[in-house]
Amino acid sequence: MKERCVGVYFHGSLRLGGFNPQRSDVDFIVVTDRKMPRKVKKRICGVMMEHRSMFPEKGFEFSMVLERYCREFLYPTPYELHMSRAWEELYRSDPDALLCDRPRTDPDLASHFHVLQVPNAAMDFGPPSSEVFCEVPREFVAASNWGDVKNAERDIAENPVYTVLNLCRFYAFLKDGLTLSKKAGGEYALACPEFPGGDLIRAALADYSGEPKVRFPAGELSAFACRALELVRDAMEQAGFSTEGHG
Repeated sequence: MKERCVGVYFHGSLRLGGFNPQRSDVDFIVVTDRKMPRKVKKRICGVMMEHRSMFPEKGFEFSMVLERYCREFLYPTPYELHMSRAWEELYRSDPDALLCDRPRTDPDLASHFHVLQVPNAAMDFGPPSSEVFCEVPREFVAASNWGDVKNAERDIAENPVYTVLNLCRFYAFLKDGLTLSKKAGGEYALACPEFPGGDLIRAALADYSGEPKVRFPAGELSAFACRALELVRDAMEQAGFSTEGHG
């Protein structure tokens, strides 16, 4: 990439202090000052695939974004390249789906850019993130997170830990403007008398910390998701954020 690379910025649990190599992936944003040729993007994907064993079991997820969209935010945010463990098979079967130059956007980038406002110099490889990324308007952070949790009643049975703790930390953002890791989000919710599912949250935190054989009763998961979503919707409404047409 040479001089085209502005910097590499780690977000997610690494930045927020909740990283667990048994449960977490490595999340980062690559910022460039211009578009990358296809051959460069192909080489980047090849290097990531070649060295995938260096990453935790859950793998990695990264997006390459033009600097101008970091400084002057658009929602949903355009990106140049995206790759993760979930996209590896797609890359093998249809590389053009990842490497093509057609315009693509990702609403999740609003949430990622928001996390990059949390100071952590050890996670910035380039100019400080505060000098590269503008502040994301709260309405877009909320829209991005809502897109991630709005199907919680469907998703929670398949991925209980992620869903439970994501609902918790999103509620912390809506109620108190906090930017928390999954672990800290669960701890926040446990201290909220109105938030449901204390035992489920404790089980999710135990699983996230690496405790083996944590069980989640399906009936309790569904009821928790329903009640937690009610609280999230209420908090969205009180904050003036819409749950329609986002995510």
